[in-house]
Amino acid sequence: VMGGCCGTTPEHIRRLTETIRPLPFKEPVKKDRTVITSYARACEIGKNITVIGERINPTGKKKFQQALRDSNISYIISQGLEQEDAGADVLDVNVGLPGIDEPQMMRTVCAELQSVTSLPLVIDTSDPKALETALRRYNGKALVNSVNGKEESMQAVFPLVKKYGGCVIGLCLDENGIPDTADGRIAIAKKIISTAETYGIERKDILIDGLTMTISSDPSSAKVTLETIRRAYEELGCHTVLGVSNVSFGLPQRPLINSFFLAMAAEAHLSCAIINPNDANMMASVRASNALLAYDPQGLDYISKYADVNVQTVVSGTEKKTESAKEETLFACIERGLKEKASALTEKLLAEGNKPMEIIDSQLIPALDKVGKGFEAKTVYLPQLLMSADAAKAAFAVIKEAMQGTETEVKGRVILATVKGDIHDIGKNIVKVLMENYGYEVIDLGKDVDPQIIADTAVREDIRLVGLSALMTTTVPAMEETIKLLRKVSPATKIIVGGAVLTQEYADSIGADAYGKDAMASVRYADTVFSEK
Repeated sequence: VMGGCCGTTPEHIRRLTETIRPLPFKEPVKKDRTVITSYARACEIGKNITVIGERINPTGKKKFQQALRDSNISYIISQGLEQEDAGADVLDVNVGLPGIDEPQMMRTVCAELQSVTSLPLVIDTSDPKALETALRRYNGKALVNSVNGKEESMQAVFPLVKKYGGCVIGLCLDENGIPDTADGRIAIAKKIISTAETYGIERKDILIDGLTMTISSDPSSAKVTLETIRRAYEELGCHTVLGVSNVSFGLPQRPLINSFFLAMAAEAHLSCAIINPNDANMMASVRASNALLAYDPQGLDYISKYADVNVQTVVSGTEKKTESAKEETLFACIERGLKEKASALTEKLLAEGNKPMEIIDSQLIPALDKVGKGFEAKTVYLPQLLMSADAAKAAFAVIKEAMQGTETEVKGRVILATVKGDIHDIGKNIVKVLMENYGYEVIDLGKDVDPQIIADTAVREDIRLVGLSALMTTTVPAMEETIKLLRKVSPATKIIVGGAVLTQEYADSIGADAYGKDAMASVRYADTVFSEK
């Protein structure tokens, strides 16, 4: 795909099209794979048993229900992060609760989740408005939970899946309810598949849910479910999914039933298990099944997880959670972008007698450094970087309030500005947040700033470092003009430039002292400038 960015004219696109049209085009090889993605991570269904975390769901959870009513997003997000730490591959998101605005809540929760985790999401709702709200804003290819064999369901869901892209779970029920036999459920699955294909949705993007019923009320229900998913895979060529825990409802020692049922389902070609990943028994069953079914080559994942774990510990369900308390430290809150927890933990640390600068030096700055290095190494992405910066900002606000009346050390004063003619300032704003979190006082002159204003401010405030931003090619000359003026009136001032259209070579050619390829590079350069006496 080729195109143009800011400053590109229709004539430019026309010339580009004329230039590339004669070039030979090799159509990409189509891959028959079922994949869901986030903005940064792809999860291929069928390579192993995909764990879909079920905990972001108000059903039977009073605390979660109250969090929805109170708009306590921090608690909801924590449920997702705990599941990620426990080994979930994908997170199911269900915020349906009477009395709340489900579309708005779904929009908020999905946005917040995507800012702190790169796991793909399952949009779990029966509300078409909530579904479209989430799909429209989701960064990736989501899994929709769900559609069923009812005409009204298919008419509501399939157009949205086709419009926004995604995979969809097909429930084997229709207007007549849930069939008692595998034949009946497979018939509904066929109907769902054939109808989906009329909307242009491929079979590979449909996951069949054989429906897990409780064996306490129907002893043969588990056999029907297992037969359904086996036939869905073997006869229909579809991947499959089950919500596992319902099988044991009303029985003692539910984890025992659940884990054995999961192992049986895995042998019957279960692709995705909707489970609680915080349950050590269930995760042990998943990992053991992956090893036994050759989904885990040489059992490497299984070995890495259980080589040093006592067998009795796993069987009893008391396996130590890895990093279970990860989000309980301020460092981790900053790293993961948990604003409310960062603020609360900072207050707690201050109340326990920790000195403000100790908190900054031992937790805030090291956490930001770690995230910054991850960003530079491309293991951390921009949304995570921004959320970490916001969490640090929340912690700094608490510290600042606690230090009112006392002098705090400022590393240095910096001017930031987007140059004349350029109205884009997101990059500058990112740099500003990070600079402030690293202890710099920022004089933000805004966007579309005249060179003379920048020069006058630098002289008046005796500024040692100026950061200039430009996103449009047409405004780079204004950046060069600003640099020339600064050299004339304030020759000792260092100048760093950044923006999508710039390169190191271009920065050198217009006389800048440094090129900020990203926000963290700007912070690193500021540290260098102000470390010089």
